[in-house]
Amino acid sequence: MSAGRSNIAWHLDNMVPAPAGVAVPQNIFKSEDGILLCYGITRPVDEATGYAPGCIFIHTDGTDGTALYVNESTVLSCDFNAITVAAA
Repeated sequence: MSAGRSNIAWHLDNMVPAPAGVAVPQNIFKSEDGILLCYGITRPVDEATGYAPGCIFIHTDGTDGTALYVNESTVLSCDFNAITVAAA
């Protein structure tokens, strides 16, 4: 890694994503607090560990209302709920 580049930028520049059609959630970004961003065809099961509060899961085969989820619990016992957008 060259001087002057942040760790996040280096990791994003060098990320090689896994296929979207896998059942096990694939991590995109992880910090010391846990997984912050992940994706897959099966959302993490509630009470799983390792997902930071506020972690976003992208459901790659989801539909309207089930494409994005957020962990609204702790890193020790996740609770992923669908992100909804209020109609205008």
